Amino acid sequence: MKLIVKTLTTAALALSMALPAVAADYTMRLSHGDNENNPTHKGALKFEELVEKYSDGRIDVQIFPSNQLGSEQEVAQALRMGSIESEILYTGNLVPLAPSAGVMMLPYAFTSNEEAHAAMDALKGPLNERLPKEAGVRVLGYFEKGFRVLTNGEREVKSLDDLQGLKIRVSKNNIAIETFKSWGLDPIPMAWAEVFPALQQGVIDGQENPYTTAISSKFYEVQKYITEVHYLIWSGPIIVSERYYQGLPADLQEALNKAGEEAAMYEREVSAEETAAAKEKLVELGMTLSGAPVDEEKWQEAAKALWPEFAADIGGEAWVAEATQIMTDAIAAQ
Repeated sequence: MKLIVKTLTTAALALSMALPAVAADYTMRLSHGDNENNPTHKGALKFEELVEKYSDGRIDVQIFPSNQLGSEQEVAQALRMGSIESEILYTGNLVPLAPSAGVMMLPYAFTSNEEAHAAMDALKGPLNERLPKEAGVRVLGYFEKGFRVLTNGEREVKSLDDLQGLKIRVSKNNIAIETFKSWGLDPIPMAWAEVFPALQQGVIDGQENPYTTAISSKFYEVQKYITEVHYLIWSGPIIVSERYYQGLPADLQEALNKAGEEAAMYEREVSAEETAAAKEKLVELGMTLSGAPVDEEKWQEAAKALWPEFAADIGGEAWVAEATQIMTDAIAAQ
């Protein structure tokens, strides 16, 4: 009899261990476009950990890196409809759906990571009064991966004069295009997948992206020089579908808000560490890092003169005036 009881007890224990954990009340799929070695993914993992902690396991976050659920723009559209729950995407790819987010892309709105963080955090609340209406999403926190620095394979660029005549690729974004035009260039908008072969074949001389991208995309194989311009930081909000968010009880909404803010703080630290490491590695790999242009005030003056031209595309003059004042005040209060 004892043997039978013991056998049954062992079988029951084995069965209980084999059963899955109790299902969460809510599932939250989180999409992003970067690989698993990128600061974006590391921030996503922290967000998953924090959401499950603050929701007491009631929200199950499932991460889908490398655009597994579709392109950034496609997923953003799905969030609007509520068919996917959340995403981390480059601000430039959010702007077509949510023009008000474009204030984060005004050239030289800030010139240091600390200024950018202050501006991002101050704008989150005001943006969340606008983005649900524009795109059916809201921001939980802002990631960043450093300023988009200029690389080229022709010569060291220490001034605007050095820049002239270079063929520079930019993203298909009006702000980037017009900014480079203000510096005397005829920039070449080009899809991301085409950039490395175009550099390799000499179709373009250079491009602009964060230091970490120069490592992950192996630009050191086809580029020689880096100039640290500070016109635009790579920013990427964690956004959540407004339909999904409003379908949660208040305590779980607060869990998402808290997790988003803390994950953003964590990702920024990771980004700073990896940017510093990338700079050292790029020097080891033979690239020349020139630092900031000696005449960067000229670059800044030319680019900021364009701000009024961008207003209509990023929420209108009143919003741009309000947002820039919010950023200015936040930066001054540091």
